[in-house]
Amino acid sequence: MSSESLKLMIASSPLKINYIPMKITIKYLFALSICCLILMQACKKDETNLVETTITDPVAKAPNNNTAVIINPSSNAVVTFEWDQSKTGNYTAPFYKVVFAKENGDFTKPIYTVVSTRLGYDNKVAISHREMNKVAYAAGIKQLETGKVKWRIEASNGVVASTSASATMELTRPTGIAENPTTLFITGTATEGGADLKKALPLKRLSDGVFEVYTSLNAGNYKLIDNTTTTTLTAVIDAGVVKEAAEITSPTTTKKVYRINIDFNTGVATFTEIQSVGIWVSGFNAIKYTLDYDAEGVWKLNNAAIAWKPETWGRDERYKFRVTEKDAVGNVTVKNWGGSVKDNVKPTSTTALTYYLLKPVDNTQYDFTFKFALEATADVEFRMSALADYTHKITYK
Repeated sequence: MSSESLKLMIASSPLKINYIPMKITIKYLFALSICCLILMQACKKDETNLVETTITDPVAKAPNNNTAVIINPSSNAVVTFEWDQSKTGNYTAPFYKVVFAKENGDFTKPIYTVVSTRLGYDNKVAISHREMNKVAYAAGIKQLETGKVKWRIEASNGVVASTSASATMELTRPTGIAENPTTLFITGTATEGGADLKKALPLKRLSDGVFEVYTSLNAGNYKLIDNTTTTTLTAVIDAGVVKEAAEITSPTTTKKVYRINIDFNTGVATFTEIQSVGIWVSGFNAIKYTLDYDAEGVWKLNNAAIAWKPETWGRDERYKFRVTEKDAVGNVTVKNWGGSVKDNVKPTSTTALTYYLLKPVDNTQYDFTFKFALEATADVEFRMSALADYTHKITYK
């Protein structure tokens, strides 16, 4: 059959089949074949670039198995972990971490992990005693008790991982709390807020792990908590030492005002009784007014007749505060609270509130004092609140 006859049959067919020249079809098939070959080569190239590597187990060199450590968080002591580096099949850099587990625990659920120095690249790390105390705490070892943990080195290059053989370490914990709380409250039947957690009194955080509060205690029990909703720490002060415990009996059977200082870094805490707060008037060289404790670290005096000291050159309006304290063994001392400026000016109605901030000062007669604005009747507040800066307020009438 000739090509002309074939064209005639297609044109007359009711199926309306389009005619495609053979030369064009061959060109399309050829182009498609080339694309398939390119894709196949690309797939082969990807397969050859897949990462295939190995990693050898790190071998621990220090500390020795069954090493015993008496933890002293307040020192600069460290426990150094060191190991032989792992080798990888394609020379990628391995990274390391020290992993701890309970003595009878499982490394799939570690209690503590420390990444080695230089973001995990080095084959050693020095762990401070303070952090080792956290390891012991996580293992369930209580204060002044000894227990054991397991540890091992884990290496990885991001593709494969390996571990050293596990070793054991004996840890002896000191007094004190391993994890410093960021917030702290006092609550219980002996406290100003009673046993209602919603009324727990906050302590002022002076620095990491160091807290202070001015408050009154009465007969009953108290405890220290880190949170009023989801409490994870409950502690008490027992013979000057911070200990984990549910609660403890108040140090007094009658209402007394205390300054309570707590240092979780050393485990030391103190109760200092505040016996009196007075206004020291410099010109008279004496305490002329005494304030009464109200609540939540605030002392008040209402309707005080403020009088300046007559002098040959005029009238002296300078003053500061003197606080009489008694420590746990009965020693009585006087603490002075004044301003930050040695020779202060007299305040006006526009004076900033920072003028009234209280700072510990010396016991000199005239230095670092404030000045009364008026000779008039006034209400005075000495404010040692945990929720704000220590300050005072004078309201003239």
